[in-house]
Amino acid sequence: MSVAYDPNKQGWAAAAVTTVATLGLLFTAYTIHKNTYRHPRDPMNFQVYHAEDNAKHTGAAPHGAPAAAAQPGAKH
Repeated sequence: MSVAYDPNKQGWAAAAVTTVATLGLLFTAYTIHKNTYRHPRDPMNFQVYHAEDNAKHTGAAPHGAPAAAAQPGAKH
């Protein structure tokens, strides 16, 4: 004779795998956030972004930009 069908006993393995995967993804997202997030009032954040903004507005070359090309017609 077969066992009676009970829908409450089906799918618990899939639910457990989904729950563990979700917890793993949440932990990964939290770890990445904790290691990379900078608060807007963080002094390093202020220095980096405001220095770039000031360079854009004053016409200065940003850090790491290639040097200006030689004058047209000049021989090397």
